[in-house]
Amino acid sequence: MQLTYLNVPYEIADVPGGAVSFVFGIRKSGSSILNSIVTSLAKKAQVNYVDVAGKMFEAGVTVAQWQGDRELASILRPGNVYGGFRNFPEGLLGDRTYESARKILLVRDPRDALVSEYFSNAFSHSLPEQGEAREQMLELREEARHAHIEQFVIQRAPAFAKTMREYRPLVDDGQALVLKYEDFIPDKRTYIHRICEHFGWPVDDNFVSLVLSWADVIPEEERPTQFVRKVTPGDHKDKLRQKTIDKLGQMLGDEMAMFGYEP
Repeated sequence: MQLTYLNVPYEIADVPGGAVSFVFGIRKSGSSILNSIVTSLAKKAQVNYVDVAGKMFEAGVTVAQWQGDRELASILRPGNVYGGFRNFPEGLLGDRTYESARKILLVRDPRDALVSEYFSNAFSHSLPEQGEAREQMLELREEARHAHIEQFVIQRAPAFAKTMREYRPLVDDGQALVLKYEDFIPDKRTYIHRICEHFGWPVDDNFVSLVLSWADVIPEEERPTQFVRKVTPGDHKDKLRQKTIDKLGQMLGDEMAMFGYEP
């Protein structure tokens, strides 16, 4: 069936007795590759993948327009895995379907994520074709291109901390599997198995190998203007002065501790 939310159409399955599940990934934490992998795994498991936030971004709908909206629950139906979320859909809190659903969250050391955000905003992040979201991204691109990386990461740290805090409910959610970028990226095969187990999907090792043939991309050298720039954990140590790293540790200490990172 087709359902519409904020004038964005979604193809939604409706499978009586089927599960509802969610894929979350804090921005610049490997969320794009995670969602691509889950899309393939879901198709293999005959589960419909719904790119909720991705389609809204393409349509120019801003995060502020949907993040706290309880009407988002109107597109939840059994037999679907809902993904594309970089920001937490706070409007779903308290919704019975959401609360009982299995969830996956991918996180990353925010210092590395902020460095990645700098290069992404300046060079490689996609732009919506229209709408307020396009204007926001153009402003962010201009800001990044005219800022020094040290200045950028300090300025953006409060917003990144806020995004991390939004996901606090998943830390204590018994239905949520929290994955770290630093574990997932170098060992995708193991974590694909964990994802399938968490969602109750069958695992086909031959299919997993096929997925890894395109998903397990590790650049031999840094590519500053490319979407897959550099995936090595600890990149902030190469890009930032120790003074800046220490400052980020102070600014993000509580949020880092929430997900098991040391300042």
